[in-house]
Amino acid sequence: MWKNRSTIDIVVIMLAAVIGALLILTSVGLIAFKMFRPDADITRGAELIGDTMTMIVGALVGLIGGRAAGRLEANGVPK
Repeated sequence: MWKNRSTIDIVVIMLAAVIGALLILTSVGLIAFKMFRPDADITRGAELIGDTMTMIVGALVGLIGGRAAGRLEANGVPK
C-alpha cells in the first residue's frame, strides 16, 4: 500500500487519519458530557466539529483536484 505512494500522499493520509481520530474522540466526549450533564449546551462544540469536517473535506477535494489538473498538464492535455 505504501510502496507506490509519494511522500505528500502519505502525509495527507496520515493527517486525515489523525484529524479523523480526533474528531471521533471529540464527538464521543461531547456525547458522554451530554449524557452526564443533560442541562449542558453542547451546540458550540457540535458546530466546531461540523466546521472542522467541512474544512477537511474541502481541503482534500482541493488537493485531489489540483493533483488531477497537474497530471493533465504534465501529460500535455490543455486546460
